[in-house]
Amino acid sequence: MKSVLFLRQTILFVAFIILTTAASCQPADTCYKTIQVAEKTWAIVENNSVNIYVVEGNDSALIIDTGYGTGDLKKYIRSLTKLPVIAVNTHGHEDHAGNDHQFPNICAHPDDFGMINSHFEGQGKSNTILIPIREGHIFDLGGRKLEVIEVPGHTRGSICLLDPSHRILFAGDNTNTVVWLFLKECCPLEVYLKSLQKVEKRMEEYDIIMPGHNTPLDKTFITEQIACVKSILDGTCSPVPYNYSSFTAGAMLCKFKTAEVAYDPDNLFIKK
Repeated sequence: MKSVLFLRQTILFVAFIILTTAASCQPADTCYKTIQVAEKTWAIVENNSVNIYVVEGNDSALIIDTGYGTGDLKKYIRSLTKLPVIAVNTHGHEDHAGNDHQFPNICAHPDDFGMINSHFEGQGKSNTILIPIREGHIFDLGGRKLEVIEVPGHTRGSICLLDPSHRILFAGDNTNTVVWLFLKECCPLEVYLKSLQKVEKRMEEYDIIMPGHNTPLDKTFITEQIACVKSILDGTCSPVPYNYSSFTAGAMLCKFKTAEVAYDPDNLFIKK
């Protein structure tokens, strides 16, 4: 138990140092900063903002998200692994799928194919093939398997990837310190709650959450997210306007301990 706790604290501390001291992007830079967060597992931080993960098995490596697309990610990854790579999107937003065109195949949930294809249109012709993955799909990397868990909420096609052998949950934007649920492609908050409860039920299989943005989180953060969402749905939260930028106009923000949810007050419940 002490060794697990030490590893957890070390990951959180080192990741915090790396993320908060990374240099600003210069034109000549690739804008990538890397830290090894577990055995054969790396976090690539692009533009000090979004996390891309490289997960290596014995036979192949899984690339979890491709970031904004500001650098040559495919080339950069070769500095970390020489194994054949499989690329997957946790969801279709451009900050997580912006470099999809660099890979011949992208695995993603089909509910987000529309968003991903729209990014290709903005980049010109792409020969990338989208491969549908759903609940229960297993990425077998050789001695290491990751399971797809569907978590609709932030987008309809959002997924998490569970790595039980290393006790890690790769969460995409399903779990961040601030989760956005006010975008037009977001599901009702009631749907998001069910997704959080689904990954909470698997909590015995992981210790650390690797989020789409910012530093790793302890698994208990999921319970704070659930409490935050429940307080919105039952009206016990005291929301404030989410004044992040003009882009977020109309969104409201609720907090519970360290968890924050920015949401659309008109999209709380499943419409009957």
